[in-house]
Amino acid sequence: MTGCRILLFVLGMCISCGTVQAQKILQIEKANSLKTWRFHVGDELTFSDVGAPDQFYTRMIVDLFPEIGIIQLTDVALHLDSIAVIAFPGSNNWAKGLGNTLLTFASVWTLYSLLDSVINSREPAPFQYYAGGGAWVGGAALRWGIPETKKSMGKRYRVRLLDLTFYPSQQ
Repeated sequence: MTGCRILLFVLGMCISCGTVQAQKILQIEKANSLKTWRFHVGDELTFSDVGAPDQFYTRMIVDLFPEIGIIQLTDVALHLDSIAVIAFPGSNNWAKGLGNTLLTFASVWTLYSLLDSVINSREPAPFQYYAGGGAWVGGAALRWGIPETKKSMGKRYRVRLLDLTFYPSQQ
């Protein structure tokens, strides 16, 4: 039975090798590191131009021309040298999710503390204020305090276009 699984795995790998296609890739590289971020044709790119580094645009990549360093977006062609900052939307989703969870906890904790004080006609304990307030402050800090990741092109990061297309040999 194990031999059959291995045979099916090897057969599947051999069949899938014929369907692998080469690609054109927009790659952001970190200096002195193997860390890279890749964008393919069809991905959305959020960037700012050198002329206005605070204005961000989000466009879909239509085509890449590595020979001349041009990125064809949906409505404009952009040269590599004109990119100042690339943003990664959604890079702070973990913080937003955790912040929302803490804010929900703080509101439920406060509601239960108020119901406890009304039903049992007693003053809430100080730790109830500390737990609710601390969860609210922590949730708000995570939710609205952690920005998206942005990479500024320059000394530390650079943009490259790679063409990994397999061309037939010319003989």
